[in-house]
Amino acid sequence: MRTRYGPGGDRLAVFSYEQAGEKIPSGDLSVTDAERAAAGRETLAELFVALLPGNRQRAAERYDAGGLPDGEDMARVWRPRDPAGLRARLRAPLAEPPLAIWSDGDVLEVLWQGQAEEVQLRGGVQPRLWPVPGTDDLWEVSLRIRRLDQAVISIVVASRQAGGDWPREIPDIRIWRGPRAPAAAPPHELRGSVAEYTLTSAALRSERGLTVYRPPGTGRPVPGCLLADGEAVREFGRALDAAIEAGAVPPVLLVGLHNAPGALSITSDLRAREYVPGYNRRRFDAHLRFAADEVTAWAAERFGPVAGPWVTAGFSNGAAWAIAAAQRRPDRIGAVAALSAGVVPQRISGAARSAGVRHYLAAGTLEPGFRRPTRQWAERLDRAGLPYRHEEWTGGHDQVWWARQLPVALGWLLG
Repeated sequence: MRTRYGPGGDRLAVFSYEQAGEKIPSGDLSVTDAERAAAGRETLAELFVALLPGNRQRAAERYDAGGLPDGEDMARVWRPRDPAGLRARLRAPLAEPPLAIWSDGDVLEVLWQGQAEEVQLRGGVQPRLWPVPGTDDLWEVSLRIRRLDQAVISIVVASRQAGGDWPREIPDIRIWRGPRAPAAAPPHELRGSVAEYTLTSAALRSERGLTVYRPPGTGRPVPGCLLADGEAVREFGRALDAAIEAGAVPPVLLVGLHNAPGALSITSDLRAREYVPGYNRRRFDAHLRFAADEVTAWAAERFGPVAGPWVTAGFSNGAAWAIAAAQRRPDRIGAVAALSAGVVPQRISGAARSAGVRHYLAAGTLEPGFRRPTRQWAERLDRAGLPYRHEEWTGGHDQVWWARQLPVALGWLLG
């Protein structure tokens, strides 16, 4: 991720930007509020409190207006609430304190109880929760969502104490499904295998981890897929294994490329430097050599040659990498599964056009910053006459959807 600096590059400055009618406080994430306060500067917490009355008023007007703004599939709304009624929600028979989730028409309600300086959703949708007036331990967010009855949304609540960091492990996690949403996948016992490996990379000049899913019972070459954010293979491999057993996907070797140590911290941009072309060309090129040359050669030596060109796959920045890798290395990569791509190329490379690289593209209706670029890339492929499939789900930037979509993507690309 890129750091947001204040005006004139002032690292201590805080400011706000508008998103979907809400003013969002922001600043340099490497600076703490304690450091700002010690320097006599306004803190992010103070700016949030100052912006809250105006944000509530605008959200209340959206609630009263009903419906959604043109072109929007989700908007925060608000209305005054009775704290006693909210506490009763947490005691309801199906509630799981400290978190309660319910729907009221087309509005998704999330309520969390606890002492905190800041509370944020970190799952499929990611707004900040607001404190409930008249309480010191209740936090809420109300989201009007188009086709809420079809939605599947991970609700992940992260809280931060005053002066503290965000937690590394977040216990308050639920999956909310509308009454017309796809059902959860049934339990599945893994028939293939998942194993961890470490590869010494000349391109990266360091060791890098790999997680590999091998399908069951294959005595012949099978297709291979390189997955960015390869730590997800343990979760994705189970969904893929079930799809292979059902005959929806041919057996495929899934090789997960781990991120560098520390690359997923809130202030690190190492993952972006390796995944997003144009951010850091040297680092991106080195990672591409590692994946396209070193990892594929290692996999062929250890597991046997793969059938046909490799597939690249990923979600979020990993989807940007999957697309860009195929643009640069169609000699090695013949297909792409890109889920929630936030950055896409401005044009199709001549080499990828000549090779006829296939694409499966998908994104959620509740992640506009990823939905739009994914659709734009589909439109460029369409104009170029290249084979592609473009899908959208009623949900957000969500691991639940990515795990569900990867087998569908591989089934279409390899079918």
